[in-house]
Amino acid sequence: MFCRECGKEISNEAVICVRCGVPTDVNQTDAVTRMLLPVGRSAYAIAAGYLGLVSVLLVPAPFAIIFGVLAIRDIKKNKNKHGIPRSIFGITLGALFTVFYSYLFLFSS
Repeated sequence: MFCRECGKEISNEAVICVRCGVPTDVNQTDAVTRMLLPVGRSAYAIAAGYLGLVSVLLVPAPFAIIFGVLAIRDIKKNKNKHGIPRSIFGITLGALFTVFYSYLFLFSS
C-alpha cells in the first residue's frame, strides 16, 4: 500500500506513514488504534487531558477547563474527531482542583 499523503510505499499493517506521519486509511477507524494513538483526536482534547493530570499543581487547573470546553466544541463541529472522554476528564479534574485551591485560599487566613 502507498501513503495517501506522500506516496511512499508502506506495509499493509502500518498505522502511520514512517516518512510523513499521516495515519493510514486502513487503521484510522479502528477503535483500538484510536485508543493507543491520537489518530483523529482533537488536539484540544489531548491538551485538556494532560492539563487535567497536572492540575494538582494549581496553575494548569483553569486551563484544563478551558481546553476541555474548546475540545468539546471542536469535536461537535468536526464529526470525524474524537476525544470527548478525555475532554470531560480535563474539565472534571480542572474544576475539582480549581474549587479545592479556591477553598484553601479563601479559608486559610
